[in-house]
Amino acid sequence: MNAIRTDIENRVFLVSGGTSGVGKAIATGLARLGAKVVIISRSAESGKAALKDISEATGNSRGDWVAADLSLQSSIREVSDVIKRKYDHLHVLVNACGAIHFEKELTAEGIDRMFAVNVLSHYLLTNRLLDILQESGPARVITVSGNPRFFKNPVINFEDIQMEHQYSGMRAANQSLFAKTLFAFELAKRLEGTGVTSNAFYPGFVKSNLSRNAPWYLRAAAPLFNAIVKAECEIGVYLASENEIERANGVFFDDKKQIVPIHTKFDDGAGNKLWTLCEGLRIY
Repeated sequence: MNAIRTDIENRVFLVSGGTSGVGKAIATGLARLGAKVVIISRSAESGKAALKDISEATGNSRGDWVAADLSLQSSIREVSDVIKRKYDHLHVLVNACGAIHFEKELTAEGIDRMFAVNVLSHYLLTNRLLDILQESGPARVITVSGNPRFFKNPVINFEDIQMEHQYSGMRAANQSLFAKTLFAFELAKRLEGTGVTSNAFYPGFVKSNLSRNAPWYLRAAAPLFNAIVKAECEIGVYLASENEIERANGVFFDDKKQIVPIHTKFDDGAGNKLWTLCEGLRIY
């Protein structure tokens, strides 16, 4: 096992989606190493409950929470301002929030809810925090992705990115998975030479509540699935904290810490096209 950063106690880690699933698993692992972990929660109640769990599991009571509805750009703007007021530094941003909606839903801002959470929240939150990340460098952004076997043909329909025609929950989930992974790669290109890196990773099977919006039969099976999968996310903690991958940029890691050439699956220019599309969906 490689040595963990010796200065981890002096670094600030921000985890979106930190109240459950992969985000909470990563936050817990980092707290166990002595890190200062800040989680973004949907509400004060869920934030406090998650921090209590993390503190009891790790003995680390240095954690903090900030509340935001990551499906809403207005809320992301507000929480990013709060973070920059509260903290002088930010060394690691973990984009771990995610949602699956099997039926079409729009946010109060008129954006497809799954695309808003899975893609636009990463795009907007990261861009809003780039200044403090660069000032704190070396810093890193890591984004949760999916199983590499899903990327044999990662097609993104840029003409209907929100699936306004013939909506399918599974196709929308796949498209948002491809898009947020492509976002991580494009971000890496744009960050070259800034002291901030961007990588994506597959967390493996980790306990989660992603099935909460699923049909009843999938919700019924969720407890059985969660009973046999792990509560830790070693790869996420590794990517957030290890010295040896500090310079890795634009890379996809699987749950065994192996590099997978997912970036070669996307067409040239696709990342820039996605970036432009996300910029066009920003609400000011």
